[in-house]
Amino acid sequence: MRNFVTSLLCLSLAATSMARDPKWCFVVAGDGRADSRTKRAEDKDGINTLITAEIGKAVVKEKAKFLMWTGDLCLGYTKTPEEFETMLTTWRGLMEPLYSRNIPVLACRGNHEAGAADSANVWRKVFSGPYQMPQNGPDSESDLSWFYGKGDVLAIGLDQYTTGQEMVHQDWLDGVLKRYPKKFVFCMGHEPAFMDGAHKDTMDAHPEARDIFWNALINAGSRVFFAGHDHLYDHMVIRRDGPDKGPEMHQIVAGTSGAPFYKSGIYAGKNQGWVLERRKAIENTYGYLVVTIDGRRATVTFKGRKSPGVYEAMDTFSYVSPVR
Repeated sequence: MRNFVTSLLCLSLAATSMARDPKWCFVVAGDGRADSRTKRAEDKDGINTLITAEIGKAVVKEKAKFLMWTGDLCLGYTKTPEEFETMLTTWRGLMEPLYSRNIPVLACRGNHEAGAADSANVWRKVFSGPYQMPQNGPDSESDLSWFYGKGDVLAIGLDQYTTGQEMVHQDWLDGVLKRYPKKFVFCMGHEPAFMDGAHKDTMDAHPEARDIFWNALINAGSRVFFAGHDHLYDHMVIRRDGPDKGPEMHQIVAGTSGAPFYKSGIYAGKNQGWVLERRKAIENTYGYLVVTIDGRRATVTFKGRKSPGVYEAMDTFSYVSPVR
């Protein structure tokens, strides 16, 4: 019986101080949509079903405690709600290996979902009952934004299309970060906070709001933000520009779960006050992220596809939580 939804519906992070595993992991992935320009054999119902299914199986193989999906599950942008529902239902079916094992599947919308007919209502319909997202988001974003606790980790999914394009519900986020302090805070959204060289529609379209968001993560002890949108792997390191550079933050864009590949570009956008450094860029490679928690240390590893069903580490970094 798929009973994991009970913990999602009744989530109380104060109650997650259960006996903690000494070492455990979760997976982050995103952008598994079909190609809108060329029909590929693996594309069905708006999804690259081959790679999406492989990543679902990889979550089980990694013995991950949950999956975070950064949006663009499907091609979306549909003219009818029924067509969008079919796409999301197909994606949900590909995640059955996780649902059947009570592994939480935690997703947020991408622009391709947000642009579909009757988007929010169809999303809530498909991801309901045993497939429901945590029921703790702001009233205007129920089922769309959420938070989830596991041990020393606070995972947050952010909808960037209800408050405004490339915007997040900052008041709600501030409340969550204040109320539920954790050693590790991992936020994800579909669109990057800083333009990573391909898409121009990122959170730096609103630099003042982006900076408030970014500083809120820093102050909460977060050191990593996950995004998709660009179909490549880009590991960006961000520090303040000035004598007080503050802590090193990492933006990890990994829109590598089956969508057609993009080329990386020069860092651009409105990043005044910040220094951006590209630590690693990988193109033309499908893959996913594994985040391993071991005491106060978190290790983030990108695993890229070498052959069908075989994924190997291609980038990795670790940090020690500043929160004791």
